[in-house]
Amino acid sequence: MSHAWHRRRIPAVALLAGALLLAGCTEDLDDGAACPALCPGQNVVVTDTVLEAIAFDTVVTGTPSIGSEGALLLAARGDTIDTRVVMRFDSLTSRITRNGGDSAITAIDSAYLLVRLNPTLTKVTAPVRIDLYDVDTTAADTSVAAVLARFRADRLLGGSTLDTNQVKDSLRVYFDNAKLLALITGRKRLRVGLRVTSTKGAVLSLGSYDVSAPTVLKYDPVPSDTAIDEISVGLRSTTPTDDFELQTDLVDYTIIAAAPALPPPDILSVGGLPARRSYLRFLVPPRILDSSTVLRATLLLTQVPVPLLARTDSTLLLPQLVLAGEEVTDYARAAGLLSAFPVDTLRVSAADSGVKQIEVAAALRQWTTENPYKQQRAIVIRANDEALTIGEARFYSTRAASHLRPRLRVSYSLRTTFGIP
Repeated sequence: MSHAWHRRRIPAVALLAGALLLAGCTEDLDDGAACPALCPGQNVVVTDTVLEAIAFDTVVTGTPSIGSEGALLLAARGDTIDTRVVMRFDSLTSRITRNGGDSAITAIDSAYLLVRLNPTLTKVTAPVRIDLYDVDTTAADTSVAAVLARFRADRLLGGSTLDTNQVKDSLRVYFDNAKLLALITGRKRLRVGLRVTSTKGAVLSLGSYDVSAPTVLKYDPVPSDTAIDEISVGLRSTTPTDDFELQTDLVDYTIIAAAPALPPPDILSVGGLPARRSYLRFLVPPRILDSSTVLRATLLLTQVPVPLLARTDSTLLLPQLVLAGEEVTDYARAAGLLSAFPVDTLRVSAADSGVKQIEVAAALRQWTTENPYKQQRAIVIRANDEALTIGEARFYSTRAASHLRPRLRVSYSLRTTFGIP
């Protein structure tokens, strides 16, 4: 019986609700405004417009700084891309405890680097060769040219050829035992440079000290005694002595030997080598920010293909709000002071072209709120895998022809005060 009553009750409740709604919409409110969302006859007027709302844009480099990458990019693709990795072992173990006493190491065997990989970002389709070089130098610690000059035959310390099935979550690269022993017995430091080559190109993402996945140096200190375990030597940097932060960053780092040419001045770039970010500062009319409700806002960017990169070289773009105040005039610094989360995401291929859309309504709504700190009305577009891959995206800037420049498409409605004042 109760179920039947419930079925009869629903139409009655619906009719009552409809009557109340009709009464609300036909009521004469001389001094107020009936809610347009409830009253079909009082529609909200939505305005759609496309603006050239980018007041300034530029490309920012230098982020992340050398040695602060989340992983180490070891890559080679013909003459187009060539990145090397440098690791510092400034304290080599030269003595061991044996038979109750301390003795110097006079022979070693099976010396190798145990390298951890990020399989997701590692791409190999043919056997790869990884060579090891002694890249120690007396030049300034930040001199990339001096380190690159040490990648030559007379500085070779060893190397290994690996098939594709050997390139997994970790790999071993072997030293020439005699050459490493000379450094150990001479109480010298080891600063080793890694270079990869392959007939079909290769991209290896190596674990780094910064993310607790560092490479370890291992060797057998007494080849004649199987009871003695191999020694593990961790990364360590002892220079520069006057800058501890840089000293730590230089424990392991990536250097660029070759990369695609930098984009021309009228092009914005995101990702690539060295890693780049695009900074865009907006100038949105007050009638939209101050007097309207933004329903939708889309940044329209015209993409340009990156020469020499393939369609498979994709990049996930992260547009993020700039949190810096207007007093920050250094755009490189402002590009590092970003919101924790992006306002949207967009994956593009380096070979793509045409108009791409990024939703930025969240940014405009943020800029409409009271802002005592005068937050810059700007966003920065960066790559999710910044400095970790070779992927790059390029777009026309405000310096390009008018039909190619960045634009902002906005849907908005004038704000309405509901109720009786």
